Amino acid sequence: MNKLLRRRILPVGLSLLADAATAATLDLTAFSIEDLMQVKVVSAAKVEQALQDTASAVFVITADDIRRSGATNVMEALRLAPGVEVARIDSSRWAITIRGFNGRFANKLLVLIDGRTVYNTQFSGVYWEIQDLFLPDIERIEVVRGPGGALWGANAVNGVINIITRNAKDTQDGLVALTAGNEERAIAGVRYGGKLGDSAQYRIYGQFTERDGQTAAASGGDAGDDWRMGRGGFRLDWAPSARDAVTVQGDVYDGNLDQNYTLPTLAAPYTEQRLSPVTASGGSVQARWERQYSATSGMGLQAYYQYAKRDDPLYIVDSDTFDLDFQHNFALTDRQEIVWGLGYRRDSDQFTDTLFSSVKPSQLTTQLFSAFAQNQADLIPEQLRLTVGLKVEHNDFTGWEWQPSIRMLWTPHSDHRLWAAVSRAVRTPSRGEQNSRVNLFILPPSPLTGNLPTLFSIFGTESLQSENLIAYEIGYRARWSERLSVDAAAFYNDYDQIIASAPGTPFPETRTFPPYLVVPLELQNAAAGYNHGFELAADWRPTQAWRLQLAYSYLHQDIQGSDGEPLFNSGNLNQFSLLSSWNVRDDLDFDVWWRYVHRDGVIRTFSPYGNVEIDPYSTLTLRLGWRPRKDVELSLVGANLLDGNHLEYVQEAYTFPVEIERSIYGQVKWNFR
Repeated sequence: MNKLLRRRILPVGLSLLADAATAATLDLTAFSIEDLMQVKVVSAAKVEQALQDTASAVFVITADDIRRSGATNVMEALRLAPGVEVARIDSSRWAITIRGFNGRFANKLLVLIDGRTVYNTQFSGVYWEIQDLFLPDIERIEVVRGPGGALWGANAVNGVINIITRNAKDTQDGLVALTAGNEERAIAGVRYGGKLGDSAQYRIYGQFTERDGQTAAASGGDAGDDWRMGRGGFRLDWAPSARDAVTVQGDVYDGNLDQNYTLPTLAAPYTEQRLSPVTASGGSVQARWERQYSATSGMGLQAYYQYAKRDDPLYIVDSDTFDLDFQHNFALTDRQEIVWGLGYRRDSDQFTDTLFSSVKPSQLTTQLFSAFAQNQADLIPEQLRLTVGLKVEHNDFTGWEWQPSIRMLWTPHSDHRLWAAVSRAVRTPSRGEQNSRVNLFILPPSPLTGNLPTLFSIFGTESLQSENLIAYEIGYRARWSERLSVDAAAFYNDYDQIIASAPGTPFPETRTFPPYLVVPLELQNAAAGYNHGFELAADWRPTQAWRLQLAYSYLHQDIQGSDGEPLFNSGNLNQFSLLSSWNVRDDLDFDVWWRYVHRDGVIRTFSPYGNVEIDPYSTLTLRLGWRPRKDVELSLVGANLLDGNHLEYVQEAYTFPVEIERSIYGQVKWNFR
């Protein structure tokens, strides 16, 4: 039977792997390069495919990669992937993107957990601090670099990150994980899994995290940005028949985060540096049903509800989302398969005005309707595959949106793959960009302003249209030998109608005392430009017990406003990552992770700080892991060992530069029955 039809067809977001991929949750130095290239992914085509057969720039971060890297959260683990820019702003805040446009709210990256989006529709982006997941439950993280709009819809512009958790049958019995150190004060998690009859398995878990603050760049003292997060959840996997699989899962979280802001005031010195408490809470419940009609046909139905509440100095909001997704896969011929689906999403939110922001109307409910179809055809069996896809959506802000994609995969040799793609993707405006006001910073009085303070404020615009991207990609993936594999991709992205601020007509505000002058920065589709780059990942096994993983990415970005000024961190970015995993003995691991980041451009901020330059920096993480018994693992980790402190990023608004400190921690994991 044709290879296109031999693989099992699966619905989106399911944590399903072939035997080789399931083994990826174990020690990967025990598996060959060929085994790893057969790892199955679902995020690139919404059907299960071997990694080597995807016509996309895909990288998989496995559970073992996370363990060997010494990462204590998802954000740190994402640094392993080429093309992903991960920068820590302070103790709890992160700036994460793929292929440019990084920021506190990087708005061109879609992030999913088991197919459930955590993309924030109020301000476009992801609150990474609340994605403080229980790492032992993560099976893998699939990172798709490049547009995913033809499958995933709006906002999957520069990439998709899908965090996939383990099936309950793989997390039976108990696990206790304890981490403690100077920065990671306490990370305590417990999980227990069991059976409900012969066909159902479950797990429940809970985790509490407390992390220390970092260093204020200006004073060199403690920034005070400590934070605490509690999370708990469950998962049930049930196979009522040989053809059916049902998953029900849910979680709740509650966090207290101390975050620094440089806020505007109407009294001298017209700025106030404030350490403010932020509270964030929420939860979700999700259900999936999949049915396999035959070896070449299946369907999946997924529904989820999630809610979130956030209270910080900038805004207070309650939001909830209901999402329903249907997908059907079938073989049209022995060389062609069709994947199609329908979707519906309902978002509701309610804002409370603060001293610094307001959103009108304060309460709003929006709906999104979508449909997609994808055709994969083997033009030449085992050698040439064509994939054509299209997603059509209707939203309440910009109406109809369409996002097509065409991809070609050529297999000139069983160990070599070449692919190319052309795609269109869009980012729709968020609630906060439509009809809102955000007060950014104040300049002192001057004769030019009639001796009035000058307040700069962003004003949303209801007439905003979607941002557009046309992306061109090529890639090469190969197994050069039994011990070496490479994966390379190059891209050119052409952006249009990018939303940026443009100065409006100043006006006086006399209803308050003291009076002041307002300079409106109006959001418009006023920017355009391009970026291009190159990404490389290599996996080398010098010996059976030693594995080296290299990731390199280069990005050049040139986005300009209507006045020709560079925007959105234009310039060059180089990133290196090298992870060395050495099995000293069967019970002893030694891991070394070195990273280097060099940014040529500056970070433009809406604050008195103006443009901020980030110096190049290197980091080194060392990990020693020991398993005195099969059910116990002890590890000692040192992170950021090369510098006492270093600056990685600053938030674009209300800027308060914070340097990241050296971290030392120990960890104990105990499996019990």
